Amino acid sequence: MNKIIILFSAIALLHSCKTNNPKVYLLPTIHKLHQVNPQYGYDQLREIVAELKPEVIAVEIRSEDISRDSLYLKKNYPYEMWMMKQWFPTTRIEAFDWLGSDIEGKAIPENYWKEISAIKKYEKALNEDPVYLDRKSKCSHFNEERLPILKTKSLSEILKSNDGELTEKFYSCLAESLRGSVHQRVVDFYERRNLELQKKLQKLIDSNRNKKILILTGDDHFHFLKDKIPHQVWP
Repeated sequence: MNKIIILFSAIALLHSCKTNNPKVYLLPTIHKLHQVNPQYGYDQLREIVAELKPEVIAVEIRSEDISRDSLYLKKNYPYEMWMMKQWFPTTRIEAFDWLGSDIEGKAIPENYWKEISAIKKYEKALNEDPVYLDRKSKCSHFNEERLPILKTKSLSEILKSNDGELTEKFYSCLAESLRGSVHQRVVDFYERRNLELQKKLQKLIDSNRNKKILILTGDDHFHFLKDKIPHQVWP
């Protein structure tokens, strides 16, 4: 009798997974490089989103800021993220970004990026330390190899390229170069942000069962999230 109950429970769970799991698409954007990439510009990105016909578009903007006006969003977020509301006005737009615990629930001040942002201060201190700047520079070639890919290739070609491998090698190299120093806080912040994005996205997915969801995130975050967020392969 117990075996029968377990069998029916397993079947019910399997059926639940099949019917409740949303269709999730996860795509990388390249921020300002969309302006120079003739194969993956803003128009191509917009066409891809339109073709997918998502019911929910998740963008790299904080939930605290998603309802702000365009002037505010333009100062603080990549163009393709805040333009989704204008490009697809009838589609529900959700937000999932995280910029630090110190600013959670608060508006981003005018002088935030130059004078207040913790990560910008950490990066500035690193760039002013000649010893660790030299160590960091030994990782730069990975990003230099990525640039021709991100500047010239289509989204499909980027996804099939070694961009992901180069991205992972860069951050591994950076972590090793800064480990044990005060500058390790730079890598720690990057890792914390990725984890926060993952957590927010999982919550968003769980609350949108049976919806087709498109998640747009910067290319660097994409290569962390793609192994953490189950999603459909595009195209």
